[in-house]
Amino acid sequence: MGLIYDNPTLAALTLTRIAAEESEGPTELTGRMHDVLDDLVQRNGPQYLAELAIVLARARFIALDDLARTTETTTAQLLDNTEVEELEGPGDGL
Repeated sequence: MGLIYDNPTLAALTLTRIAAEESEGPTELTGRMHDVLDDLVQRNGPQYLAELAIVLARARFIALDDLARTTETTTAQLLDNTEVEELEGPGDGL
């Protein structure tokens, strides 16, 4: 049995957990995400990152869709707003 993050969905969750921990401020975890990604490429090849990107994009869409329903807006509007913010200046995105 491989590492838990050899499955793209579980790898996405691992990266999300790292991002959540790092969002609390710089810690010894800074850089850990790169280490996980490097390990994934080494274990599964570079094509694995494409699978991971797809899983992350789908998860992000689901989260945005839930947010749109809660805020009575559309997912398209949330995406448009985020894109404009990113184009206007660097930020953390959604």
